[in-house]
Amino acid sequence: MGRGKLLLAVVLPVVVVALPTTAAAQSGTCGAWEGASGGCPDSSAGIGNGGVDVSAGWDGASPGSGAGGGAGSGGEVGTGGGTWDGNSGLPDGVSVVPGGVAVDDGDAASGPFLPPRRGAIVDPAAPADPACVPQTPCDPALVVRVSDLVSIQADAPSQGMEPDGWLVVGIPTNFFASASPHVHRGPLLGAPADVRFTPVGFRWDYGDGTSATAETGGSSWAALNLPEFSETSTSHVFEQTGTLTIRLVVSYSAEYSFAGSEWRPVQGLLEVPASPITAIADRAGTVLVAESCSTDPGGPGC
Repeated sequence: MGRGKLLLAVVLPVVVVALPTTAAAQSGTCGAWEGASGGCPDSSAGIGNGGVDVSAGWDGASPGSGAGGGAGSGGEVGTGGGTWDGNSGLPDGVSVVPGGVAVDDGDAASGPFLPPRRGAIVDPAAPADPACVPQTPCDPALVVRVSDLVSIQADAPSQGMEPDGWLVVGIPTNFFASASPHVHRGPLLGAPADVRFTPVGFRWDYGDGTSATAETGGSSWAALNLPEFSETSTSHVFEQTGTLTIRLVVSYSAEYSFAGSEWRPVQGLLEVPASPITAIADRAGTVLVAESCSTDPGGPGC
C-alpha cells in the first residue's frame, strides 16, 4: 500500500472592518476638512504637491469647534463661507485659504486627521503681532502726539527777575527760569506709560510789546559771577515806565516708553506757561546796589 500525503488546509480568518462614514459623506455634502482628510469620496480635492483647494468650505475654525458658518458638534467645518481669522491652521499639504492668502505650512496639523494648530498671514504691512490693532500701544509703528498727553503733563516752570519786582528804565533787567528734564507716569492711549519731558526753548513776553526767545533759562547774576545790572543772554532793557506783566512759556520735547521699552519721540512740542511776574518800571538817578563803588568800582553809577 503506497504511503499517502497528508494535506492540511489552513483557513485564515478574514476580518472585515466597516469604516464609518461621516455625516457629510452620507448626506453627499462635504466640507473642506473631509475633503482634505480623504473622508469624503465625492470630493474632487486631493492632497498633493499642489495643496488642497479649500475655497469652497474653509471657514477658519477647527473641527468640532462649532465656529464659523455651518460648523456643528460632529466636528465638521462648516461649508458655509465663514471668515478666516488667522488663528487656525490647515491640514498637512494645504497651502492656501480663500483669497490666496499664504499660511505657515510648517505649523499645520501635527498628524493625520488632527485639527490644525494655527495659520500665519504673511502681510508685510501688518503689525508684528497679528492680534495688535494698528495705532495702539502694541503697534511698533504707533505715532504719539502731544495732544495725546492729556493725562500726563509736564511740570510748570518758574521764573525770576533781578531786581525782584522792579526795574530801572535804560538799565538791563535780568530774567531767568527754572525748568529741567523730568519723568511722569500715567495712562497713555489706555496703557500705563512713562513720559520724559525736556525743556528745549524759553520765550519771554516782557509786557512792553517786545519778546525774546532763548535756548536756556538763564541764571542769576550771582550764579554767572557777574556784577548787578550786567547784560546777560536773557536780560532785557526797558524803555518806558509803568507797571508791566512779564510772561514766560517753556517749550518741552517729550518721549514715551511702554513697560520699560525704549524711549520713542512724541510728535510736537508742549508749551507750558509759568506764573507771570508783575513789575514796576521807573527812572532813577541813583540805583541801590549790593556793594559800594569803593568795593566794586565797576558797578552801576561808579
